[in-house]
Amino acid sequence: MTGFDYLRLLAAVLVVAHHARVLDGKAPLLIGLGPDLGALGVGAFFVISGYLVTASLRGARRLSTFLAKRVLRIVPGLAAVLVLTAFVLGPWVSELSLLAYLNSAEPYLYVLRNLSLYAVSYDLPGVFAHTPFPGAVNGSLWSLRLELTCCLGLALLGALRRVSGPILAGLALAAAATFVALQLTDLDQRGAVFRVAYLAALNGFLFLAGAAIQVADFKPRIWMATAGLVLVATPIWMLGLPLAVIGLGRTAPPKLPADLSYGLYIYSFPLQQALAERGHLGLATSLAVTLPFALGSWFLIEKPALAQKARLALALDSRPSSRGLLREDRPA
Repeated sequence: MTGFDYLRLLAAVLVVAHHARVLDGKAPLLIGLGPDLGALGVGAFFVISGYLVTASLRGARRLSTFLAKRVLRIVPGLAAVLVLTAFVLGPWVSELSLLAYLNSAEPYLYVLRNLSLYAVSYDLPGVFAHTPFPGAVNGSLWSLRLELTCCLGLALLGALRRVSGPILAGLALAAAATFVALQLTDLDQRGAVFRVAYLAALNGFLFLAGAAIQVADFKPRIWMATAGLVLVATPIWMLGLPLAVIGLGRTAPPKLPADLSYGLYIYSFPLQQALAERGHLGLATSLAVTLPFALGSWFLIEKPALAQKARLALALDSRPSSRGLLREDRPA
């Protein structure tokens, strides 16, 4: 299903394009009456993740296999970008001297906290203090925490043998209802907690919608994907996005030679902040600077890590297992 590779790449470019505006102090670019480019890109990522991660769960005989595959997909690339950001980019752009920077505990804690995915830290000493979006070194990291949470929740349902269409659809509706309720709250009371809840409800719904479509073996037709695309330009864009993404993702275009989507996503923000600080931020410059890092991430880190998936599955799944992880007990 290589159509998803193209959609992931497009989603990453949308996020880069969004940050090329907002990190330069410009207003986000909206799609009609629907989302901005960043929300659409991240939303597409969550639909694809829900759909494909659930397919992985369907094919796993053991929960440990499923979780280990998720770790191999997220952590190696993340570890590399954290180290490079904290100990190469950070010292280069920091207002502090090299000695003062390295004597601070913050660069080391930045790597450890963000590697945990839950103690996310966005700042480094003296780094990006005077950009239009000051202090944030890599604002894209929040979504990795949410994606891992979605995967852990799915794993829990698998362990309880409660991964079914009705349960996933019910959870998706609950997330959608929470999202609508948050939209109706008093704007003056919205703060950091609201933003976390808002993003969790929105993208949790999209992940669960993708998961429910996978478990139901529903195959959206092209006309459904087209209708979903039309809805993307409306206030109810999140309802059309799962049909559009999965309908288009199930197509089979020529296979891409590399999957640069993750590398683009995790490297672009800090590099764009460096461009913004020097007055050179734009979509073209963002892609020109980030693409070499995305290529290096794929060929040097992500691809070798993903190659271990098959060996890992063989080693873990070769041990006796009494039953599958889904209620219908069938492989992908």
